[in-house]
Amino acid sequence: MTTDEDTDHEDLLERLLRHLLSGGNLDELCEEAGLPVLLESTGRPVNVREVVADGDAGVLALNRGVVFRLSGGSEVQLSIVTSRRPDSPVQERPPRTSG
Repeated sequence: MTTDEDTDHEDLLERLLRHLLSGGNLDELCEEAGLPVLLESTGRPVNVREVVADGDAGVLALNRGVVFRLSGGSEVQLSIVTSRRPDSPVQERPPRTSG
């Protein structure tokens, strides 16, 4: 199946980021990647409270992106910018099911 070239890469990456970080276990992801763990002033690990698309967070942007709301009140925005399109249409393969 061919995807809409205006949204395929941006949409997939936005959904992937939301999936990866919406579990809230930022400390586990950091440890798994060999990165330092951020700690709140209480000594507890900083966690992701919410991951939302820019538009759902009320952020006006020309690009796609996500907003990470962290414990302790921090909010981080990540924009997804396509700097070059593929030369030919991109195809999609449905996700593999386990079992």
